[in-house]
Amino acid sequence: TVTISGGILIYAVVFTALLVLLHLAAPWLRRVSLMARPGFASFSGGFAAAFVFLHMLPGLIESKDSIGAVLHSRLAEPHLVDTGVFLLALLGFTIFFGLRRWCRQESRKDRKNVHRSFLVSIGSFSVYNAVITFTLAERIALDLFTAAIFTLAIGLHMIIIDAELEAHDATHFNRWGRYVLSASLVFGLGIGAALGGHSVFAAAVLSSVLAGALLLNVFHYELSEVSDARFGSFLCGIGCGTSILLLVIVLESQIRISEALGVIL
Repeated sequence: TVTISGGILIYAVVFTALLVLLHLAAPWLRRVSLMARPGFASFSGGFAAAFVFLHMLPGLIESKDSIGAVLHSRLAEPHLVDTGVFLLALLGFTIFFGLRRWCRQESRKDRKNVHRSFLVSIGSFSVYNAVITFTLAERIALDLFTAAIFTLAIGLHMIIIDAELEAHDATHFNRWGRYVLSASLVFGLGIGAALGGHSVFAAAVLSSVLAGALLLNVFHYELSEVSDARFGSFLCGIGCGTSILLLVIVLESQIRISEALGVIL
């Protein structure tokens, strides 16, 4: 069981507050010269992609043991047990792709269908946001610095999604949609805090589904063939994300070595 201590909860509240602030301030942030430049979405996508490939996907392998332990008691086929965590990631990828495809088709019809697809988009991203903050405490417990990078990557990602949802239905999104998404972040954190902790299995399942969904959303919203797509900006985002993650890995490795030497001496 992942126990949410007071220190972890404080960091989780701070990171969640930052994500809520980015959600609410997204319309103004998109007017900032740096974020308004062509290619910002590509930079954000590159940064998020680096995090997905260098942290979240390797994290699936670590989650395999906790999920496999539960599946092993119910499935005799070892190959299904070993691939269970990746099937969950594929499930998250597929669900969000299906929802996005359906919403796009509905948006081409009459106004009633457009509004219905908007409601589905808000609902799906509300669940997405709640899962992000529900699993945030576990990420902080495992590695505070990586959790901070995760929050930054998700924050940049949310600014892009905010623009897409506003383009979908600006009237309703500006009136209440943005606040629903912000509230879902608080709701996810609140559920985790109210439980006082959650099972490693539940956290691994949700993190696996989230990894697949995040990968799809990064590809769709930030790396699709849009007018402001810039390969150079994408490479810059990849470079920044990779450099930060590798720096954290190296520093933490040196800290562990120093601690081990200190125990020996």
